[in-house]
Amino acid sequence: LQIEHYHQARRRRRRTTPPSKEAATTNSRPSRTSSAFLLTPTEVRTNPHEDSVQRGARLTSDTMAVDSEQHAPSNYWKDRENPDLQPLMRYVPSGITVNSPLKRMLFHAPECIPVPKSSRGIKSNKVKGIGVYYYPSTNNNIVQTCSSSAVLWLHGGGRILGSAYSMKERDYCHKIVDLLGVPVLSAKYRLAPKHPFPAALDDARMAYQWLAGKLAETCTSKVKIALAGESAGGGLAAELSQWLLDANNADLTIPLPVCQLLIYPMLDDRTCVDNALSKVPPHMVWNNKSNKYAWSSYLGKKYSPGDEQLPNYASASRRINLSNLPPAFVLVGDMDLFHQECVEYARRLREDGVQVELMSVKGGFHGMISFANMAPLDKEPLPIVEGWERFQAFGKRYLSD
Repeated sequence: LQIEHYHQARRRRRRTTPPSKEAATTNSRPSRTSSAFLLTPTEVRTNPHEDSVQRGARLTSDTMAVDSEQHAPSNYWKDRENPDLQPLMRYVPSGITVNSPLKRMLFHAPECIPVPKSSRGIKSNKVKGIGVYYYPSTNNNIVQTCSSSAVLWLHGGGRILGSAYSMKERDYCHKIVDLLGVPVLSAKYRLAPKHPFPAALDDARMAYQWLAGKLAETCTSKVKIALAGESAGGGLAAELSQWLLDANNADLTIPLPVCQLLIYPMLDDRTCVDNALSKVPPHMVWNNKSNKYAWSSYLGKKYSPGDEQLPNYASASRRINLSNLPPAFVLVGDMDLFHQECVEYARRLREDGVQVELMSVKGGFHGMISFANMAPLDKEPLPIVEGWERFQAFGKRYLSD
């Protein structure tokens, strides 16, 4: 429904010649998918003299609050699209910016929709204050390759949106259980701006410790946990890896993760203050205005994106010494706002002796894996299939007994 609403708004913006007032009067009642239904009846009727075209334009502006500069026609991204990802493009919204509390609430609302129970031979248990634990049932066809292994999954959303309990995260966790044959904990963490740093990291650390304890109770062999996440969750996974490395140096009872599985991770606050990125048309799905609002919300009142000094573990790319961190798989598209920071982080990991596999997808955009999971396609696009295959191979390399 949210995607359909985006396309309704896009079609309205493309109209260059408004219909006559007589035609507008006959069609003055908005459809059920119109943005008018996002407001209360009182708000919709604030000016009864508006014609339907004026009202539609105002409501689209008020509810979507899209910046006018993003509507300028441009072939900048069109010329960089990957034909193999073309089937996904019709489901990708354009001109979307999350840079205010109202817009944050609008985009966060779908994440709160109740999720049906797990199926397809995968069971789930909610763990109070921790998240949702997904695991293979004993009567399915999944080959469980790692009896003492698991994955900690951290959801995306710019550190200001998202939920461990959403349908999108359930689909992600089902996919990972299918591919790796191990349990997956979808971790709940508090969101900015209400809960700035280090709240999310503290919650992720608590989830990791819970998962390590659960595996230790049921297995006698060495516990193996992979940290994984998408977007903001990938950034948190990288930051949690850094914290766990330092904690392990001080307390050897804390197990280190065996690898990092990072899907277009949000790693560097300095990206949102990079003037060079402001000279290109806004990136698809997640642009730099959204990025700046997200980082500003996450860092709180004491710090700002781009500050010379930030607290340890607030932004993964700020760490100077990356040696001894767990091996990392990094997937990112070359049309993604995070492409440059992901490539640079992978390069620095490799230079510091960490085993790294970087997959840069030509024409790939932010959220492409999520859209592939949600879109009603006959088959997954080839780059998405290849991405999951490499994700699986890298994960099994370090999780298998």
